[in-house]
Amino acid sequence: MFAAMSVDGALTNQEWVASEVRSLTACLQEARSAADKLAMLRSLVRLAGGRLERSELAIPLTEVEIAAAPRFGMAISNSVIRLIDEQTGVAPKGYWDAQSPDSSLRRCHEHLPPDALLLRHSSHRDFRSEGQKAAVRSLFTMPSGSALMVCLPTGSGKSLLFQIMAVQLREEVLGKCVLVITPTVSLALDHQRTLSAIPGLERSRALVGGMSPIERTELLDSFRRGEVPVLLMSPEIALGSAREQLVEAAKSPESKLSTLGAHLAAVFIDEAHIIENWGRSFRPDFQRLPGLVQELRGGNPDLKCILLSATLPPAARDVLRSSYRSERGWSEVDAASPRTEFDIVVQSYKTSEERVQALDFVIDRAPRPMIVYTTLAGDEDEERGPRDLRVSAAEIFERLKERGYERIALFSGEISSNTERSRIVQDWADNKIDIVVATSAFGMGVDKSNVRTVIHACLPDSPSRWYQEIGRSARDGRQGIAICLFTDATRDDVKDDANQALSMATSSWITRDKAVPRWEAMVHSAFDIRWTGAKQAMTIKLDSMRPGIKVSTDYNRRWNMSIMNLLQRARTLEVISCAQDAEHPTWAVEINEPSLLAENTSEVWDRVFALRDREQARAREEARQFVRLMKRAETTCVLRDVFELLQESADGDLPACGRCPGCRTRHQVPPHAYVPRLTAEAWPRVPRSAAMKLPTGITLIAPRNPTFSGDLSSLIHRLAQTGVEQLIAPDEIAISCAEAFAQSAAKRGFVVTHSSFLRNRRAIALVPSALLLRPNELATGNVLSVVWECRNRDALPDPLLLVANPSLTFDGRRIDQTMSARAPYHEDALDNFAMLEPAA
Repeated sequence: MFAAMSVDGALTNQEWVASEVRSLTACLQEARSAADKLAMLRSLVRLAGGRLERSELAIPLTEVEIAAAPRFGMAISNSVIRLIDEQTGVAPKGYWDAQSPDSSLRRCHEHLPPDALLLRHSSHRDFRSEGQKAAVRSLFTMPSGSALMVCLPTGSGKSLLFQIMAVQLREEVLGKCVLVITPTVSLALDHQRTLSAIPGLERSRALVGGMSPIERTELLDSFRRGEVPVLLMSPEIALGSAREQLVEAAKSPESKLSTLGAHLAAVFIDEAHIIENWGRSFRPDFQRLPGLVQELRGGNPDLKCILLSATLPPAARDVLRSSYRSERGWSEVDAASPRTEFDIVVQSYKTSEERVQALDFVIDRAPRPMIVYTTLAGDEDEERGPRDLRVSAAEIFERLKERGYERIALFSGEISSNTERSRIVQDWADNKIDIVVATSAFGMGVDKSNVRTVIHACLPDSPSRWYQEIGRSARDGRQGIAICLFTDATRDDVKDDANQALSMATSSWITRDKAVPRWEAMVHSAFDIRWTGAKQAMTIKLDSMRPGIKVSTDYNRRWNMSIMNLLQRARTLEVISCAQDAEHPTWAVEINEPSLLAENTSEVWDRVFALRDREQARAREEARQFVRLMKRAETTCVLRDVFELLQESADGDLPACGRCPGCRTRHQVPPHAYVPRLTAEAWPRVPRSAAMKLPTGITLIAPRNPTFSGDLSSLIHRLAQTGVEQLIAPDEIAISCAEAFAQSAAKRGFVVTHSSFLRNRRAIALVPSALLLRPNELATGNVLSVVWECRNRDALPDPLLLVANPSLTFDGRRIDQTMSARAPYHEDALDNFAMLEPAA
C-alpha cells in the first residue's frame, strides 16, 4: 500500500498508516449513526488506497448503510468497498488532488540533544527543534524581573516552557508556582489535562467561568496554600475575581501567614498574538495585563513574564514590545518557519446555496478528525435574511444533525457551561467526537495531534487567524487538509464572507466623535479623585454613558474599556486596577497627560487618534492583502505569501509550498524541507559567582582522552564542579554529555552541538562554558574560527574552557599559543577549581 520509511526515529509510513487504521477502526466501532459510520469508513478506505475487502472490516453493515454509501462517494458490494471515481462539479476545485492520501512525514522534528534540565525535569529525551531548545535556554538564563517573547511554530512544544519551569521551581521551593493566562476555556482545560499527567504538576488547575462558588473558593484557597504548581485562567478572571489572590501569592512568603505558602515566580501569557486584536475590541482586559504584571511585581520585583505565540504579525510584536518590555531585561526568540503539512483548497462562491452544497460534499468525504470553523457563532443579535450569504456555527451544527451525524460537537460563545466545554475538550481528546463545529474559541493550542482536516466555512478576517486555525491539523507532521469555502458575491447589496473579513478588521475601532464624549462622561462621573505623587488618579465607572445613551449594557461598558485601552496605548493614562463588581464595575486610572483633563483637549486627542489611525490602517491593509490573496489563490503560493505577511521583515527567499491552488496550477513540487529561521539573542552576562575559582577569559584544558571516546562522566562531573553550566560539544557525543551533565552538580546543564553553534553562534548562553574539541575534524577548525571571531567581539561566555589537545592547530599555530594567555592545565587540575559551593 505505502512504502516504509523511517525518519529520525519517527514511525515508518507503514507503522503510521497502521496506527491511523487502528484509531479509525476504534471510532467506527463506537459509531451508531449511518452517517458517522460511513464517513469514518470512507477515511479507512482512503488509507487503504481506495479499496477495502469487506472481510477486513470489523463490523457488519446494514442494508440501509450500504444503500447510503454513494452519498459518501463509495460503492459497497458483497465483497468489496471502493471509492467511486466521482466526476461532479460540486467538489471544490483542487479537492481531489488535496485529499489524495500521502503517508510520508512532511514535517520532521529535528531531535536535538537534550539539556540536563530537560532530562531531569521532563520525560522528553530530546528537543523538537532549534527554536524550542533556544527558548528553554533563554528561559533559564532570564534575569530576575525580565520579560521574554517566544514565537515558535504550532506543534513545536511551547507548553514545555511553563511545564519545565514549574517543575524546577517546585524542586527549589515547594510553594513556588506559575500563572498561565490563556485566551480560551478549551485551551485552559487542555493544558490542565496535559499537566495532570506530569509528575510534580498533577495538582495544576484551570480556574474557568462556570465553576460553582464553592469550587472557585476551594481552588483559590488551595492555590494560596501553595498546592497548585500551575494555575491557568483567562485575563478577565486574573483581573477580576482572582486578582487579590494573585497579588497575595506574588508577595514573599516571609511577609504572609505561614499557611499561605504560594510564591508566584512567573507569568506566562499563552497565544499572546491575540492581545493586539482581541484586546483592542471585544476582550479589552487582554490589554490590561501589563498593569497586572506590574502590580504583581510590586510584591515580587523578580517576577518573570513570558509571552508565547505561534504567529506574531508585526502589529502584535509592536504592541507586546511597548507593553511588556522590562527595564530589567527584554529578549526575543523567534523560530518562525512555515508549516508544510497542508494540502490547501480555496474556493469562492457567488451564492450561499453553492457553498452549502460544496460544504456538504466535503464534510461527507474529508478524512477525520475534522474541525469546521465559522466567523459567526449563531448568537449574534442581528437580522439574517436571504441577502446574508454567511453561515454560522450553530447553523452548520444543526445541518449536520439533520444529515444524520451524531459524533459531533458545537463549540462557540453559545456554550457557556463549563461542564459542557470540559466534556467537549475531553471527548475530542479521547476520539469520541469526529467533528467539532466552532468559532475561533476552539482549538487554540489544544494538543490533538491527529486532526486531519480543517474547513473554513467563512473567510477569516486576518492571515494570522487563518494560519493559526489550519495549524490545528497535522500536528503529528503528517498530511493535513486545509479547505476554505467562502462566499464572494461581488455585490454591494449582500453580506458575504469576503466583505465581512474586511469589515471585521476595521469595524472594532471607535471614532473620535464617539470617543471624546464617552471620555468626558467618564471623567464627569469619576470619583475618588486623588494625587499619587505628581500624577492625578481617579476611579472610572464603566457604566458611564455619553449623551444619547439611556441604559448601560455590556456593549456600553466594552466601548468604555476600549477607549481607556486606546488612551493607555497612547501613554496618556495607565489603568492601575479594576473592581469587577457585577453591579458597579470600575477601573482606577492614573493620568499621565494632564491635558487629557483640560477644557481644550483637541491636541491630546489629535495624538491619540493619530495612533488609532495608524493601527487601523495597518489592520485594514493586512486584511486587504489577505482577502486579495485568497481571491486569487490560483495565481500565487498561498501558504508562502500568508506566512510572509506574518513576518516582521520578509526576505523573499522562501520556496513555494507545492500544495496550494497556485502551486498545483504551476505544477510546483513541494520542497524537500524548509531551513528554519532562528533569531535568539543571548541575555547579558551575569556577575560571576563569588564561589567560582576559574580564571576569566579562555583557559585551555588538556583532557585525558582528547578524542572523548568512552565514558565522559568523570570529565563532565569535574567541569560541573567548577561551575560550568554549558557544554559546546561534537555532535556525536552531545547526548552522552547531556546524560552525564544530568547526573552532575550543574543546575541547568545546557548542551550545544558544534553544528548548532556554527549555524547560530549568538544563540549560546553567556554562562560559564566548556568547549570540547576533537583533533582531525573539519568542524573543529570551523568552530575555532567562530570562537576567534566572537572573542574579538567580546561575545564569548566567560569563563570559557577549551577542552582540547594543546597541540591542536588553528590558522597554522598551536592553540596553546593563540587562544589563551595562560599555560594549559591538565584535566586533573579541574579538581583545584571546584567551586566552594554549588553554582547559583
